[in-house]
Amino acid sequence: MKPNKNYLSTTIAIYLSFLLLGINMSISAQYKTELAHAWGAGNNISVVLTVSSAVGIGSLIASLFTGIISDKFGRRTSAIIGSFGWVIFAFGTAYAPNAVFAYIIGIITGIAMSFSNSALTPAMMEAYPDSRSLVTLLTKFFVSFGQFILPFIIIFLSAEKVPFTYVFNFIGIAYLIIGIICFLVPFPDSRISNQEKPVTKGAVRNGNVKISLEAVALCLIGFTSTAVFMLWTQTNQELGKAYGLTNPVLLQSVYAVCSLISVLLTSFIIKNKGIKESTILTIYPVISALALVLAYLINSPIVLFIVSGFIGFFAAGGLLQLAISLMAGLYPQAKATATSTLFIANGISNWGVIQVAAIITTSFGTAAPRLILIFNILLCIFGAILGLIVKQNEIKQAINEKLALK
Repeated sequence: MKPNKNYLSTTIAIYLSFLLLGINMSISAQYKTELAHAWGAGNNISVVLTVSSAVGIGSLIASLFTGIISDKFGRRTSAIIGSFGWVIFAFGTAYAPNAVFAYIIGIITGIAMSFSNSALTPAMMEAYPDSRSLVTLLTKFFVSFGQFILPFIIIFLSAEKVPFTYVFNFIGIAYLIIGIICFLVPFPDSRISNQEKPVTKGAVRNGNVKISLEAVALCLIGFTSTAVFMLWTQTNQELGKAYGLTNPVLLQSVYAVCSLISVLLTSFIIKNKGIKESTILTIYPVISALALVLAYLINSPIVLFIVSGFIGFFAAGGLLQLAISLMAGLYPQAKATATSTLFIANGISNWGVIQVAAIITTSFGTAAPRLILIFNILLCIFGAILGLIVKQNEIKQAINEKLALK
């Protein structure tokens, strides 16, 4: 993984930002009661959930323009905006005087997330152009690692009776430092990257972007890849209780550990064993579907632990990041704009599938967890079909290239 120049300091800042992102994605959920009281809502923790949904709204709206800004004005600009947006998230969330103010902070947080996504991942792919999939998968590793260590941090701080505001203060200061560092460290010149040839011929024709079936499939993978593990993580505790599991929270720990292992192993086999990203995008959803079928057919707590590990490994092990890498290869002249389409689908997934799960839960009561399993199985199958479309397009492209050489 050799860059054209030394981007070590940039790499450290970017992956530290992703580690903090993993913490940010879960921290409000860990402090629901404290935040509800701080915002004057008493014990009404639904207020915190409502504010959290505002993050998805902000991210979805911002994804329409942050990619364009990143491609036009450079990764550094977007990285700095994203970092200072996270500063607003940290201090604004901790010290919001009421829920309305916190909701506005939630929207700003979603915008910050979108700016970070449009800057940091493309910057890493441009710094290490020969290892696009590896560096993109590592972003998932650091996000997962942040989610993994957060519960232990909170347990320690609770034992020491440290106020929750201290955690948010630390995050705010850390992002302030990262934002300042982004002014100083080198960033790849996206204009040079824009001169790369697309992986698929015809993706760009006479300077105009051509939307291919492969690009549409990759965009939809941005939806399915998130939907599968989101559904599992949001509903597995209810399924665990229905199956007689006394401490279903442990399912999340198994899921998180297997997700970390998956990122490392998937990175290794792609980098060193020559396995194509499209192969992973096809096979992993099939295995996830089989695991969920097992959970549906066998009512057993032990089986749920096994399935949770499988979902962590095969559904949450970086499929979105691989799709981002492939999309960037299709449109190297507009990496951030192209990949932002996946984050739009990702944002829709974050909101949409949970709404469907809520409707199923309201309509079917105790039968809902198993019905949600069926819904999730269908999403896996759809994801596998999308991966197969990408795979077939790659095979077709390879055949055409061989014929052109003859």
